[in-house]
Amino acid sequence: MTSMLSPQLAQLDADVRRWSVAHLRPLARQADRSHEPPPGAVRAFDAAPFRGNPSAGAVEIDPARGVPEGRYVTATVVTECGVYGDMLFAAANPGGGIGGKAVEVVGTPAQVDKWTGGLARGEYRYSGFGLTEPGAGSDAASLRTTARRDGDQWVINGAKMFCSGGALSDYVVVFATIDRDLGYKGIRAFIVERGTPGFTIAKPNEDKLGCRAMLTSELVFDQVVVPLDHCIGSPEDQPKAFGMVLGALNTTRQQVAGMACGIAQAALDEAAPLLQAGRSGFSTARQARIDSDLAAMNAAVDRGRLLAYRAAWNIDNDLPFGREASIAKAYAPPIAERVCLRVIELLGSDGWSEELLFEKWYRDVKILDIWEGTGQIHRRAISRSLFAGRSATD
Repeated sequence: MTSMLSPQLAQLDADVRRWSVAHLRPLARQADRSHEPPPGAVRAFDAAPFRGNPSAGAVEIDPARGVPEGRYVTATVVTECGVYGDMLFAAANPGGGIGGKAVEVVGTPAQVDKWTGGLARGEYRYSGFGLTEPGAGSDAASLRTTARRDGDQWVINGAKMFCSGGALSDYVVVFATIDRDLGYKGIRAFIVERGTPGFTIAKPNEDKLGCRAMLTSELVFDQVVVPLDHCIGSPEDQPKAFGMVLGALNTTRQQVAGMACGIAQAALDEAAPLLQAGRSGFSTARQARIDSDLAAMNAAVDRGRLLAYRAAWNIDNDLPFGREASIAKAYAPPIAERVCLRVIELLGSDGWSEELLFEKWYRDVKILDIWEGTGQIHRRAISRSLFAGRSATD
């Protein structure tokens, strides 16, 4: 794998950065205060130099650009550059949601055509992903939502929280257990359509620390009845659905690492001219410390970026990538959080001021260490791979 992007992808990188800074960053504070993307943010994607939802690996680039890199390297680059403008990129992107990807991974051909294909054809606008519960986050196998078969239908009872896009989804992929004694082998994935009796939106959006404009909903299922064919997968694949879908999330974890790098790089780039302007009033020792900190932080962000690229490159080239995705995901978000905090400390009052975006980016970056498996979970996965005898060169 080369650490350098092709000229075509480097140009796309620059174009997406310019677009995100011009169209999304000016709306960032408004979105943070209103807890929803302004209409202008959604419309801004009409002028974006890509189509689709790169954070889910589904990015479309004009073939005339001639980008030679694979799907996931390209998506990782676009994700980082989009978030460079602001995390509003992730909240306002009109892509179809991760529920469709889950169906694509596990579903029968008929299910994939109806639910995933329906998103591509515009029959559905958005798909939710109902996994997290009040007592089941990273330990997803301990979920308590149940599904009971009743003749030719399933009856679902339970609740989900932090469901991305749940309040606006046309359907949600809901994970429920048919037998808690079976552990994760008893978990199945179900399609629940919007408007199904008993399916209610208890809370459209949580009041969060950061990434406030992203819709994360609380859902309740009270005797929700769905047909048998709404259980995703063939009979032989249904018991494996949980593991298969979680495995598929490995293909998006390097995008989360890319998001972290995008926020951190934006903080560094925006802080540098402000710090430069104040240098005349700094002591020699303070100037030297600032120079040293900026150099170290820039190098750390670059390491995170290359780790994300490596995981994406492995996916594109059909090489093992789970460990690489975990390394990128475990490394980049904590580094980005530390970078954002240090930038605020260096800037003083300008760092905490709501006139600038540094304090917002510091709040936004925290979720990236939690999404798609916490840093602790990924560090455990990395440790297990080492105990299993897999080296960094395998």
